[in-house]
Amino acid sequence: MKPPIDYLCPQEIALDLEASTRWEALRAVGALIERSRGLDAPPIFRALWRREQAQSTALGHGIAVPHARIMRIREPITAYVRTKLPIAFAAPDRGLVSELFVLLVPEGDDNARHLELLALIAEMFSEVAFRGRLGQAADVDSVRAIFQRWINGKVACAGVLSAAGLQPAPRTSA
Repeated sequence: MKPPIDYLCPQEIALDLEASTRWEALRAVGALIERSRGLDAPPIFRALWRREQAQSTALGHGIAVPHARIMRIREPITAYVRTKLPIAFAAPDRGLVSELFVLLVPEGDDNARHLELLALIAEMFSEVAFRGRLGQAADVDSVRAIFQRWINGKVACAGVLSAAGLQPAPRTSA
C-alpha cells in the first residue's frame, strides 16, 4: 500500500467547472470521476453529499475538502476542481469556495490513513503561498506541477529530518 503522501497529487483535475451551488459542484465531481474511472457517479455524489450534509467540508480561504468512503475502489482517488465562479459552501469564514480537493477512500479503508490524508491536505492548503500559486495556475499541467512541488518539498523535508533523527514541528496555519 502506498504512503498517504502519494495520493496528494490529484489524479483528476478540472478547471473552470460550471456550478452555482455545492450540490451542483459535487454532482459534477461524481460525473468527472465516472468519466475518468468508470465508476458510477450517483453513489459518489450521494456519499459526498451525505458527508456535506453532516458538516460542511469547507476549510475557509475559498477551499473545501469534500471526502467520503466509497465502495468498489481499492485505493484513494483524489481530484482537484476549481469552479468558474465562487459558490456558497457553508465555510467557517463565511467566504465563498472556488477550489475543491476531493478525497474518496475505500469503504473499508483504515481510519488512520484516511485521517492522515486529510491532515496532509489541510496542511497543504494552510500555506498561503501554495494557495496563491494554485489560484493563479492557468492549466492542468501547471496545477499538477504546483501540487508536485509541494509534495517534493514535504518529502525532502521529512528525509532531512529523518536523517537527523528529528521529527517535523507542527505547522501553524496562515
